[in-house]
Amino acid sequence: MTGFNSLEIGKRALQAQQTGLGVTSNNIANINTPGYARQTAIFTETSPTLIPTSGFIGTGVTVSAIKSFREEYFDREIRNNLSRKSGYEADDRTLQSIETVLREPSEYGLDDSITKFFSSFQELALEPESIPRRELALNAGQNLADEIRATATGLSELRGQTFDKLGTQIGTVNGLLKEIADLNRQITLAQAQSLDTTNTINNERSKRIEQLSQYAGTVFVSIDNHGLANVTIAGNSVVTGTFSATLKLNETISGTGERTAKIDLVDNGGTPLVTLSPDSGEFASALKHYNVTLDDKDTSGGFSVAKNLSDLAVAIVNKVNAASVTGFGLDDTVAPNRNFFASTSIDAFSIDLDAAVKGQPRNLPLANAAGVPGDNTVARGIAGIANDPTFLSGQTPANYYTSFLNKVANAGGDAQSGLKTTSMIADQLNAQREAVIGVNLDEEAINLVKFQKGYEAAARVINTTSEMLGTLINLGR
Repeated sequence: MTGFNSLEIGKRALQAQQTGLGVTSNNIANINTPGYARQTAIFTETSPTLIPTSGFIGTGVTVSAIKSFREEYFDREIRNNLSRKSGYEADDRTLQSIETVLREPSEYGLDDSITKFFSSFQELALEPESIPRRELALNAGQNLADEIRATATGLSELRGQTFDKLGTQIGTVNGLLKEIADLNRQITLAQAQSLDTTNTINNERSKRIEQLSQYAGTVFVSIDNHGLANVTIAGNSVVTGTFSATLKLNETISGTGERTAKIDLVDNGGTPLVTLSPDSGEFASALKHYNVTLDDKDTSGGFSVAKNLSDLAVAIVNKVNAASVTGFGLDDTVAPNRNFFASTSIDAFSIDLDAAVKGQPRNLPLANAAGVPGDNTVARGIAGIANDPTFLSGQTPANYYTSFLNKVANAGGDAQSGLKTTSMIADQLNAQREAVIGVNLDEEAINLVKFQKGYEAAARVINTTSEMLGTLINLGR
């Protein structure tokens, strides 16, 4: 009986060492696999058996589990930092695009157009009856209006691209949520089939959750007693066991025409259940820029590039028209109440010269009375707007626009600074996690030798036991 027991012990030892060798080989094979966490075979002594004459005797070894070295602490910290890093990256891309639209600093930007516009009236005041100088002033006004409209259109197009990209990202996230729920389902099946075959699925699930945090911001993950991951975003459950929620991009329009994008968690019929408020990640960045930075009708009080541009356009129209409406053209005999800029539906998208002066330099109202073509009162008044400290927000036009550009630059600097910091933290966290879950070739090489020697020793036990049994059998011959 003891001989057969030794054979069983040897067989179990062979199987255990072979499993350990397989785990080690898998570690080596996946040394360059992204997201892979090294594994180790956990050896456990099998239950001893009772020998009446000798007491309990061991029965060998078995592999009770395949342990993964994945650490939830590092995964969580990396996810949180990744969401912030992705948000800064998205901010940086958007703000760089805004700077491209603004084309500043350059000789073709809005700053230059504003300067040339008021300078043209300053020069016109020197010779107000000159048709060429009047034409130059009209051209400068037209160029200013064209530049404001082009900038507003560029910002609007960028806003539309932001909305479309956000919709695409939500589609990606819905796919990730389904994949996470499906991986939960696979873990359930794997646990029912064998002792522990879930490590590979856990690695894949962790990668999907990490990708999710890139978009959705801080993602909270809890693992239940069955090893299934339950995921919440901004306090709302999006994956529960094998069930995944669906997100949808919606837009509301206020009475003033302000359009606001939002991300809703919806039921199977598409009806919104709750609106998500991501704190970081690409979702948070896109919502911020769509709803504030690029919204020309923004009422949030935050820094809106589009709203500042619209306010500038309205101020220019109102201030210049307030001066021009009191003037007289070269051929006017009565006050024409003529505007320089069109005064209906004033905003950055519609600013243009008034039809009464466009292409008609003689109609440009510059004099303070009829019949005095040399009078430059109105021309000086328009030129003086350039130095008006009450023009907008207690600043002159140039100072207001410079302050506006500085805010854009500061926002871009903050994004780049945040990106640099989170990138450094990401490198540190990844290095720390890799030290725990990464494959060490030197360590695995030692394990190879260890399991090889263990396998050889187990084979020798079987061979020796077989020889002993053969000797015992031959005694009867």
